Amino acid sequence: MARHLCAQDFILIKGTQVIIRRIICTFHDKRERLSGTDMVLQDLLWILAPICSRDPKFAIKVRMLGCVRTMHLILKGHFTDNKVIFPLLVIMKQLAKNPVTTSILIRDGVVSTYERVLVSLGFIPTARLRLCLDAIDYFSKNKVCCMQIVKTSLSNVLLRVFDRWDRYEGRMRLKICAHILQTLQHLCNIKAGRRALCTKKHVQILHRFCSQCPDEPVFDGLLARVCSVITLCLKHQALPVPATSPATFNLNPILKGTNASWPCHDDEEDAANSDSKTVNSDTEFDGPYVDLEGVEEFPEIDFEETEIKGEMKNEPEKEVEKELISKSGDSLQSSMWINPNERELEDLKKYFIFFKEFGSYNKQIRLVRSRSNSRGSILEDFLGSQNNSQKTASSSMNLSLSGSLGNTDGDNVTNYSGAPSYMQFHKIHESSSMTSYSSLKIHKDISKYRTFESVYSIISSRVKSVIPFVKVAYPDMMGGQSFNQPEPLHKMERSACRIKLLSCVDRAINPEAYMNETVYDLDALCNINVNPDINAQKSFSSESLFLTNTDEQELNKGNNFTSRLSFESRFESGNLRKVIQVGPREYELILMPDVNSTKRHQWFYFEVRNMQQNRPYIFNIVNCEKSDSQFNFGMKPVMYSVKEAVTGRPGWVRTGTDICYYRNSYHYANQKNHNKCYLTVTFNIEFPHNNDVVYIAYHFPFTYSMMMTRIWQWSLQLPPGTYLRAEPLCYSLNNNEVPLLTISAEDTPTNPIVDREIVFLSARVHPGESNASWVMDGTLACLLGSSCAAAALRHKYVFKIVPMLNVEGVINGW
Repeated sequence: MARHLCAQDFILIKGTQVIIRRIICTFHDKRERLSGTDMVLQDLLWILAPICSRDPKFAIKVRMLGCVRTMHLILKGHFTDNKVIFPLLVIMKQLAKNPVTTSILIRDGVVSTYERVLVSLGFIPTARLRLCLDAIDYFSKNKVCCMQIVKTSLSNVLLRVFDRWDRYEGRMRLKICAHILQTLQHLCNIKAGRRALCTKKHVQILHRFCSQCPDEPVFDGLLARVCSVITLCLKHQALPVPATSPATFNLNPILKGTNASWPCHDDEEDAANSDSKTVNSDTEFDGPYVDLEGVEEFPEIDFEETEIKGEMKNEPEKEVEKELISKSGDSLQSSMWINPNERELEDLKKYFIFFKEFGSYNKQIRLVRSRSNSRGSILEDFLGSQNNSQKTASSSMNLSLSGSLGNTDGDNVTNYSGAPSYMQFHKIHESSSMTSYSSLKIHKDISKYRTFESVYSIISSRVKSVIPFVKVAYPDMMGGQSFNQPEPLHKMERSACRIKLLSCVDRAINPEAYMNETVYDLDALCNINVNPDINAQKSFSSESLFLTNTDEQELNKGNNFTSRLSFESRFESGNLRKVIQVGPREYELILMPDVNSTKRHQWFYFEVRNMQQNRPYIFNIVNCEKSDSQFNFGMKPVMYSVKEAVTGRPGWVRTGTDICYYRNSYHYANQKNHNKCYLTVTFNIEFPHNNDVVYIAYHFPFTYSMMMTRIWQWSLQLPPGTYLRAEPLCYSLNNNEVPLLTISAEDTPTNPIVDREIVFLSARVHPGESNASWVMDGTLACLLGSSCAAAALRHKYVFKIVPMLNVEGVINGW
């Protein structure tokens, strides 16, 4: 402690600079062959060595005093001098930590110097050898240094030192091996380094370490690094799938901005029955460039004649209001609470159709202006005047949900003979008993007396997908619930992960020793349904082919056991591109990338059949991209057994043993990341039943059809006085509706809807994060529930909710 304080005080009084200047002078005196300089230089180096490791700005001070090359010259001349080599190596290590001084030393030829130092030190595990390897590790972070290491054959010397790892002992062995392996990993970042390491002799040295590595926890990190070096330096092995994914759109017309690129109604009848600016308005505000000239063509919402006359009488008041606003504009803009980047009101005109509960466009503008002028609470303007509140309430009584969603003839929205009629909002009528309405086209003609399973199948059949679907997934059709009980986290077993890691390396070195038989190929299945017109937009809808599920019927068939499992993923949110059998019960799985992309592989969801119970099957998903995963920290995949569901125990359960996550030998196909390798998540599953139908997923799935079915459910079982409206916010690139939900309480004179604040919620930007949809599902269930808390929230707020933003990603399993 006293020594540390003494060193800090010495640094504070600029003792480091004094010693460095003295070293420079002494070195120059030595070159002039003055007597006594060797002893002085030796003492100065031994003083500076313990100081440099405690001075965080040591490298900067050396560089500012012009002593970087001087230190290198001293090392060149004294690397065989046992009296000064240790402090010199300590000082050079500190200089190597700084990237600027590293560049100076590399240009000065420090790599060749360290090669001579390493050879002179020999292979005896000493502190000098460790310091030397540590400095080389820091130097090798520079790619120019890696090139010089390859040219000077320093890599060969490093491997010779590493090959004697079993002769070292204790922590020194671990540190020496770690520094060498990190240096080799840096060499693998350049093509010349991989070529230098990818020789039979070098690979044998590394593989020998894998086979002889002690089964102790302290060696797990070294083993992982050795396997990483082997996979990086081997010949690049691309994924055994085509470079172009079958999940592609023809985006050229959309990118060119043509009107034909945007989705439209499938038939003229639907277009005639809908408000063209309500449903198809996404054609105008989906893109970044909006034609504002067409905004004036928005239809005004009709009101009663007396209300229109009242508005006409107030025209002079509007002019005065505009004048006041223009006069006070400068003062408002200078206020701290105003956002200088706030959009103009006219720019927001195209959004008024999503706030119809607040009245016509003109009413919404006055409401926004009055709230903007309040300079405080958003309700202050209304609470300040009881008379104004009553007037607003009397005009907004028309905004109850059924009135705002009624048809032009004033009939009720629902056809009680069975199906809700499909229409858009044309007029705001007087209140009636209806409190919910869906203008979503996917809900058209669905009877309110149908079961959840049948409604889900109908909606799923109407969904448009990139990949042609062949069925409805059984778990989603049944509601997709879990057992709703806490489940233990997975505890990683070292021995199992070590075995799988070594198996991966052995497969990369000897691929011919494995089966490599294709079991499932989505590319080949999609080529059967390929469209000969390459410019046609790929969109598959199953309305002509009603999607169902026959898993329960399949269970009654005989046990026709085969030598391999059967896979399927052509259902909503399914993701599995290819399956290769590499062992009797081991399979490599390749996932589908995002649309028009070669990356973003994380989500998986597929079906498995023809299994035998209580036998471990190994699943290796080999094209993961994230450097780390929650599978390393206790996460498990989820499994749904149809036989368990039939016997009365339906639900997703977490499953899998021997779960681990590591880098494999498959390389990225694109040139930019060609030196990167994919990672593997591997797990074992013992199925509980013979000849079962099992679904396996990354997390509890929540599909687009599930969300639409839940909206249909909620619309039929609302508590009294609840306001619910479901409408399309826009259409996706594949012409699927993106729903917008409006939730509040009915408009009443005592609680006018215009007095309520707006809360905006959205979810599922990233399609693989299905947990976001489950959170949103719980939020919606709470808001539409009958509890006192839910009623209070609806009474105070108007909720605008987009429960699923990236519907294409969710539908197609990305």
